[in-house]
Amino acid sequence: MELRTILNANAEARNLGQIDPADFALKNPENWSLDFLKLVLTQYQFLQKLSQKLPEWAKNQKIIGGENVNIEQSSSELTARHKFSQYRGKRAADLTGGFGIDTYFLSKKFEMVDYCEPNPDLFEVVKHNFESLVVNNVNFHCCTAEDFLNQNSEKFDLIYLDPDRRSEKSSKLVLIEDCRPNLIDIQDTLLHFSSKVLIKYSPLLDIKLALKTFKNTVNVKVLAVKNDVKELLFELSNNTEIEDISLSTLNLSGEDIQDFEFRLMEEENATVAYSEPLNYLYEPNAAIMKSGAFKSVGKRFGLSKIAQHSHFYTSEKLVKDFPGRILKVEESTTAAGKALKKWKNAKVNVISRNYPLKPETLRQKYRLKDGSDEFLIFTTDYKNEKILITCTRNL
Repeated sequence: MELRTILNANAEARNLGQIDPADFALKNPENWSLDFLKLVLTQYQFLQKLSQKLPEWAKNQKIIGGENVNIEQSSSELTARHKFSQYRGKRAADLTGGFGIDTYFLSKKFEMVDYCEPNPDLFEVVKHNFESLVVNNVNFHCCTAEDFLNQNSEKFDLIYLDPDRRSEKSSKLVLIEDCRPNLIDIQDTLLHFSSKVLIKYSPLLDIKLALKTFKNTVNVKVLAVKNDVKELLFELSNNTEIEDISLSTLNLSGEDIQDFEFRLMEEENATVAYSEPLNYLYEPNAAIMKSGAFKSVGKRFGLSKIAQHSHFYTSEKLVKDFPGRILKVEESTTAAGKALKKWKNAKVNVISRNYPLKPETLRQKYRLKDGSDEFLIFTTDYKNEKILITCTRNL
């Protein structure tokens, strides 16, 4: 599709104000052709997503979009800034450029960046956007990662990849070997051209399985925003002197940043004490839960665990800097049915972990409504007994 047509559609989309895209498509008040109408609405939906993901770009009136899937899979401004915060150097390569957000933030850290994208339509959109943003230190290559590597003779301080996780039928992919490019096939080549390779993968990926698949992994970062895991980042290195893998977790929420870092061997060798619920109950944030730091987080903060697979922690005295939710324990009982009589039709948060019934089933069974600063936690203790812990939010 011609760039001029996309530019025209984008300009029309910016003038629509707030609309219901489905209703607008049905009425078509401007009597546009169906192809142009579809393109305008695609640009409109793109601009809505862009304002949430990258406000800095949304303010630029010349920025245009491709297919909505391109912006959906892209990093947000928040995650991109934190992802590359520790990297800098002379030259980097983004071999799966996509909509270019990661390339843009790499360009702020490196003197020169090579961008690769095989889709010619998306390639032209991104090239136009970078010209509009006056970014002058990016080389553009309309090719696949594999073709770029086959033709390349340069060395890089960092190579970054975000493999395409959608099939030709647009279904989401999870397995490493199903994504494009297949990192299993080219990881040796990547490490030949750069001492550091950073790979972004879906939060659904099994970290332990990935560590068995990737060679020379030195660090895994789990990146969450408002307790929702957004990205898994695997750093590969040709430094053979590193003996243990570090795992770092980051949970971003406004000005609040919760970070926790541990070593793989530290987690494997850690021991944890078990206890019945004491005065305070702790639930690690989603990034820590995904990382698998189930023993080391308790040991690091001097907490006991409710049970091996429940992943709730407890203490007599308050530990204020714990990276997760902290609750004040009011009551703990094995007689859940009796204790729940007073909660009938009441508003309360329901959490179920290592327990046979899901929260929605428990709400329906005991006629509970969602909300308030009070919590009912259904779980299993270290004696393998089903328990109910009543808590209030520790403000």
